[in-house]
Amino acid sequence: MSFERQKSSTKALIRFCRDHGNNTRLVDVLDLCLQSLEDDNVESALRHFKSIPLGGMGCFNDWLPPPVHKGETHDQAFTNFDSLVTDWALSMKEIESGQE
Repeated sequence: MSFERQKSSTKALIRFCRDHGNNTRLVDVLDLCLQSLEDDNVESALRHFKSIPLGGMGCFNDWLPPPVHKGETHDQAFTNFDSLVTDWALSMKEIESGQE
């Protein structure tokens, strides 16, 4: 399996986080998830995916990224981050549903 969609969405999310100053442990877990996808290790990728909390206060997606690019606003940065997290989570759930 190639998991190109999952690899692409994971790379985009990691890049956004790093560009906007989020260098937390959970971004390191995203790196591990990506490495697992690149190694075609579905079980490991899903384990890393499931270890990243999503959906509430204190979760990975409970972050307001600062604008860092010329002309970027707080709203744009947040909307882009939210979209990337949503796309990544949905793409990972696609392979999760295929594993069950």
